[in-house]
Amino acid sequence: MPQDRVEAVERALTILNCFTEEKPVLSLIQLADQTGFYKSTILRLASSLERNGFIIRQSDGRFILGSAFIRLGEIARNNFSIEGLIRPVLDQLRDHLNESIAFYVRSGNNRICLYRANANRAILHQLEEGLHLPLECGAGGRVLLAFSDKQGEPYDTIRAQGWYASKGERDPEVASVAVPILNENGDAIAALAVSGLISRFPYDRQTECATILKEKAEELAHNLDFQQLKEIINTK
Repeated sequence: MPQDRVEAVERALTILNCFTEEKPVLSLIQLADQTGFYKSTILRLASSLERNGFIIRQSDGRFILGSAFIRLGEIARNNFSIEGLIRPVLDQLRDHLNESIAFYVRSGNNRICLYRANANRAILHQLEEGLHLPLECGAGGRVLLAFSDKQGEPYDTIRAQGWYASKGERDPEVASVAVPILNENGDAIAALAVSGLISRFPYDRQTECATILKEKAEELAHNLDFQQLKEIINTK
């Protein structure tokens, strides 16, 4: 919400996010061009960041990231939990959509329901975590195939629209909508899906769910450690 935003903090983070592997050293002019901020604003924020070890101004006036990120990075790596990242998102989606939510990953010719948040309602679609399911049956599996270069229909359409809705493909009474969680190469590392009774998924509900799921999938893609996720998949 807008009232929760702290402008100075967001501006400082905008500056820090200008640094990349390709551009680890940036001049004041480059920072101004990338952020759109006045140079005086950048210098003021950079002074605070430098005092706290997040940025260093070199003798030539250019900026690099500071050692605070090394310390914080080690803490993050040692304590990062994929499960702790994913479960709150599934819970939020379940409560918002009032249906069951699943996080699927591919394992060979199957998909695994790695994490699950079952709906809090009397009539629901319920699955157990760790269950292996077919890929070519159900929205989650179809999405994983589509974004792993499976050709033909419905996979061409899935790639074009970015989501897929299934009705009765695996269970005659169940509908599901799924979207991919994509890595930097555009490949599906996982799928995020909502499911429930067919009667509760007319087309307008499908598109509504797809929009909401896409937003959360992008959030997860930005925060997930894909290598750690692959290691988890290999143990299943």
